[in-house]
Amino acid sequence: MEKVPISDRWRFVCVSKEYEAELGMMSYQDVMQSHRDVLLRTDDERHKMVRRVLERLLPNSGLTGDVEFHVVDDMDEINAFIIPGNKIFVFTGIFPICANEDGLATVLAHEIAHNVAHHVQENASLAYLATLILGLATVFIDNSAYLTSLILNYALELPNSRSQE
Repeated sequence: MEKVPISDRWRFVCVSKEYEAELGMMSYQDVMQSHRDVLLRTDDERHKMVRRVLERLLPNSGLTGDVEFHVVDDMDEINAFIIPGNKIFVFTGIFPICANEDGLATVLAHEIAHNVAHHVQENASLAYLATLILGLATVFIDNSAYLTSLILNYALELPNSRSQE
């Protein structure tokens, strides 16, 4: 168990930050491969807007190391996220929702906070624990694993998605 900085919430962590970084690199490669043909050029105004917002946010964000960002030209996808290793993706579908740089700053600050708080590490730890419990429960209680899986989902995964926000 460890205490989360800023929120003082206690959480279970059993995987290393190095493993979190490995997960981040794998995710980054997957995202880049699936979106490489629709990344905006750095001279696009929307890309420049993201750069301006990040230049305001990053000095006080708590992120350490280099930050890389990409803007994905997909108006149907209303999303932005950060992957461990400080890889940020912003989909153009979020721009109308954000309305301006301040709105975009709000979204990006929220996503950066997930990375600073190592939520991927926490979720990977919970997945590891859930897999262990599921395996034991399947062997000793429920050979079909359906009931065990359902219980674990409600006990471990759903409550944590909100507590991390």
